[in-house]
Amino acid sequence: MNDSSITPTERLHYQIIIDDEVRQKASEAVAQKKLLNLKNDIVFKSFFSKECIESAYCRKKMLSAVIGKNVMDTTVLNPEILPTRLDGKFPRLDIHCRLDDGSEVEVEMQNSMYQEDQVKRSVYYAAALTHNSLSSGDQYDRLPAIYQIQFLDFKIVNDTRLHHTYIYREKDDGGVLSDIVQIHYIELPKIRDILKKRPGDLSEIEFWAMLFDESFYGFLSAKNTSLREQVKTLRASDSLRQEEMKMAQTLLNTMSRDQQEWENQYGYERFVHDCISREKSAYSRGEEKGRQQGIQQGIQLGSSQKAIESAENFLREGDSVEKVSRCIGLPLEKVQEIADQLRMHNA
Repeated sequence: MNDSSITPTERLHYQIIIDDEVRQKASEAVAQKKLLNLKNDIVFKSFFSKECIESAYCRKKMLSAVIGKNVMDTTVLNPEILPTRLDGKFPRLDIHCRLDDGSEVEVEMQNSMYQEDQVKRSVYYAAALTHNSLSSGDQYDRLPAIYQIQFLDFKIVNDTRLHHTYIYREKDDGGVLSDIVQIHYIELPKIRDILKKRPGDLSEIEFWAMLFDESFYGFLSAKNTSLREQVKTLRASDSLRQEEMKMAQTLLNTMSRDQQEWENQYGYERFVHDCISREKSAYSRGEEKGRQQGIQQGIQLGSSQKAIESAENFLREGDSVEKVSRCIGLPLEKVQEIADQLRMHNA
């Protein structure tokens, strides 16, 4: 394949290396019957995107809890990017779904690596999802509801509320302009306050947040007796949540016995660690070129790839290079490069 046949998006993919050290760690984790970490982006993506009864059930229940309406069915629109192996092109880690009523949802797990620009990232993702939900020529009355959901492994709102929802409101009196676009934040560090509640007082979204926490702290471990007792009480108090917990545990246990799932988790963790290390190293040396490379590899896990994909969509719609650069926020020369690649690809 010559260079002219490679799209801009493909050029920006990175490799997660699965070597003997990662394989050995994965093998030991399986042998020790450890549980995968649902706060890991890769595991989170895999858990809610699989083509199995348990994953579909958990996806439906989790989305119902977050958006506050009964989701009857979900279709994952980007299942092809869920890797069975990661020692190749780097995958996108969002879960893009269409609900039974036509609404579109994007869900991601975000670690502290993205903490600084989280609000801007969320607004950008919601705008991109809104733009791409209509085809050229579609009437605006066909615009579906858009839900941009971020599970955050850090805090951005200074209160004790786990779940915040943002919509379009009038600046002064707070009147609602539209709730057709919603941004949801679920701040997982606030789970500590949830664990103080009685099981019967847990909301649905608090219940799911606790399930994410159990995979991280190992509620089945003998060292965590208080959390284990909380889960035991919850099982006995609510038949619906018994079913939800059973489905979630079955899926997580099945995944945790899979060598490849562990290789993916450990390989991704090392990849992120290396990106952060390179960025810090570049800063300490004061080398601008190295700093930019470290930052680029860090943010590449999300925003850069999305910006390029959105730029491609705008260009295909006939927008000018200057307009795309201004709206997307990419440098003019980068947008020109994307436009040139599209022309060569279509020639």
